[in-house]
Amino acid sequence: MKRFAPVIASLAFAFSASANASIVVAADNFDGASTGFTGNWATDITKAKDKPAVTTAGGNKSLTFGSNNDRAAYWNLAETQTGGIIVDFSFSYTGTLGNNDFLGLWLGDKDGPSFGLKANCDTGVCTDDLYVRTTGTGGPYLLGSDLVAGQTYHLLGYLTKTNGSAFYNSFAAWMNPTADEMHSLTGADRVATGTSKISSVSQIGIRTVNLDNGVKVSIDNLRVSEVPEPASLSLFGLALAGLGLAGRRKRG
Repeated sequence: MKRFAPVIASLAFAFSASANASIVVAADNFDGASTGFTGNWATDITKAKDKPAVTTAGGNKSLTFGSNNDRAAYWNLAETQTGGIIVDFSFSYTGTLGNNDFLGLWLGDKDGPSFGLKANCDTGVCTDDLYVRTTGTGGPYLLGSDLVAGQTYHLLGYLTKTNGSAFYNSFAAWMNPTADEMHSLTGADRVATGTSKISSVSQIGIRTVNLDNGVKVSIDNLRVSEVPEPASLSLFGLALAGLGLAGRRKRG
């Protein structure tokens, strides 16, 4: 058993890490060093002056949007995702938000699950300005997400299939999540439910609507992570148990 011990120990560590942490599969901080995507980001906006642009502020680069398109920017993942998906990014805006100014990050399709900015100014004062949804319309607001121009926010979304669904049907979202919330994926500010038409994700993108009057929204530190599926972890655990049993039998 002694010669198996280092192998089992290293596998056990990997199993433990997989069970408690996500795995980043794609990332882009807009400094020209993106990973996990097939090619660079693209846009369906045709006018050069309206296209999103990489801008620099305080030495930090971000992708800035000031015009509207369902596919204002999009990225193809190098590896299609079918299990739990975590997406997080930071964003800020300049200008004065108007009702329903919108920038959402979508997964799989522009009418698929999405989350992000949806200025909620029906009463004349903008409050609860972030949303999350599993389909192309509706979805709840994140309570307390009262945004301020020039301030940077960190958004985290966790998209899953629940109750044996073949399609994604639960999307949890956090604004400025704590390290513990990012690790445990608990304590979401809001969870949207409802079955989407998306069963796998090979592309993510940004949809913008109603951005006008000089409002510009910038995103940065975009990451896509996968969450190990319970079935995979169980099989891995069985493999570890099998190695341990084989070692004990040989030693005896």
